[in-house]
Amino acid sequence: MNETQTDGLRGRSGRSRRRKERFLEHLAKSGNVSDSGRLAGVQRSTLYHWKETDAAFASQWEDALEDAADVLEAEARRRALEGYDEPITYAGKVVCDPETGHPLVRKKYSDGLMAFLLRAHRPSRFRAGQDEIPAAPISINISYDDSVL
Repeated sequence: MNETQTDGLRGRSGRSRRRKERFLEHLAKSGNVSDSGRLAGVQRSTLYHWKETDAAFASQWEDALEDAADVLEAEARRRALEGYDEPITYAGKVVCDPETGHPLVRKKYSDGLMAFLLRAHRPSRFRAGQDEIPAAPISINISYDDSVL
């Protein structure tokens, strides 16, 4: 291999390294492989090839997905505990404060997210139906004759 060919390979590996870093950075924020690949300028097939052939990259990929899941969990926790502001509407229009002109809002909380987080983090205490006795199978007989009913 001559010197220019070696320089070309170094350039490509440096470019691949930067693309991998950009992909992983965006994946950690978004959790979306396709979107992260587009942002990094890399096709999905190439990403999965790198994942199969580069153990360090595969490990970083999994770490990035864990980071993205942590972001989702933090937002779910925030919405469940701190709530979010929802504009008050009347007849399909947002109601505004007559003095300031700002929309009136009410604080909303997500009981569904709270229940989900409790089941995820304390399954032994909050798993649905943990004390219920399983129902016995139901037998149904179907007949063409209504007199059987």
